[in-house]
Amino acid sequence: MKTSLKTKFRVGLTCALISLAVAAHSAQAAGGGNLDPNFVDRESVDTKTKQSRFEGWVELHPKHSVFVDYLRPSAGQPVAILLNGLTYRTGVWQNYVDELKGKGLGILRYDPKGHGKTMVRDGYPNAPIDYLEQVRDLQLLMDHFGIRSAHLVTLSYGSAFGAAFATQFPRRVSSLILMAPYIAPLESQDMMIKAQITQTRLAFPLNPASDDELYDYFLRQVVYSTYPMAEPIVLEHPFKLESTFRLVQGVRRLKVLDIASRLPAGKVHLVLARQDQYVQNYIHDTFWAKVPKSKRASRLYIQGSEHKIPEAVPRFAAWWTKLIIEGDPRVSGDRTFEGGPWVGGALTGLGRQDIHIQMQ
Repeated sequence: MKTSLKTKFRVGLTCALISLAVAAHSAQAAGGGNLDPNFVDRESVDTKTKQSRFEGWVELHPKHSVFVDYLRPSAGQPVAILLNGLTYRTGVWQNYVDELKGKGLGILRYDPKGHGKTMVRDGYPNAPIDYLEQVRDLQLLMDHFGIRSAHLVTLSYGSAFGAAFATQFPRRVSSLILMAPYIAPLESQDMMIKAQITQTRLAFPLNPASDDELYDYFLRQVVYSTYPMAEPIVLEHPFKLESTFRLVQGVRRLKVLDIASRLPAGKVHLVLARQDQYVQNYIHDTFWAKVPKSKRASRLYIQGSEHKIPEAVPRFAAWWTKLIIEGDPRVSGDRTFEGGPWVGGALTGLGRQDIHIQMQ
């Protein structure tokens, strides 16, 4: 008995939907928390540090609030602000935060527009989420809590608007820690989309869409077809795939290389994963070459880490972050280190002037 093409398609689609549902459930379970937008504000005391902790909503301007998890600093202590990677939310930082907190350090993590609980409360996105809007919201959030200056700890997408913020408000940045930063659209993805645009022009020369419109059209296809396999967490909520597309759409025109020379002097720390599955190290090396030496503080390559450094090596990443926040003089002066948890620390490659920082 022959099976019709339509039947095969229906069976395949059903299997695909079941697989997506299972992946979504797994992503939700692994993410450490839920996306309930009706979370009630609460104040508590952290059991480890005895510091006050606020979890709840902060209204930045009318009809726009962001979800915040803020471990308030002890008197006179600095604050670290964590800026989400593309598919992150506050809960995903938890293992890293558990290692980072101590000595009264304030730690502010939040869900910017298009992320986590903020995404759910805002509703299904129908326009690009501009990175400049994220910059403005970060400024307003710091103003709300009276944070004059902070250490910005950024991952991937968060590095884009973190770097943009640092160029606009350099005095409000104590240090800029760029973990596997967004520099430009993913090279393979960008080339594939541009090839599709060329093919469309050849096949349909009268197509009235602009190249920019076609780029976004194919970009959405890439996000919806490939991101669920690479990043299952995008399936944890029905809005998240579209939000991810809107976030990429809103940042893809930012050329971080063009603003590299305007980053704050002596405050830029680059942290890279040797096993980064998305961005090859040479692309970040090109960015580092564009950053003037007077702006560079340190560069670290982590052996045994993939792109999401705070998840892959939370203890090591937190240890390195603490060195920076505490102002360790060895992590300055445009030094380059190679290290990782298996090495037990980090080592420069300067011959007789080698510096070996052992992990404690």
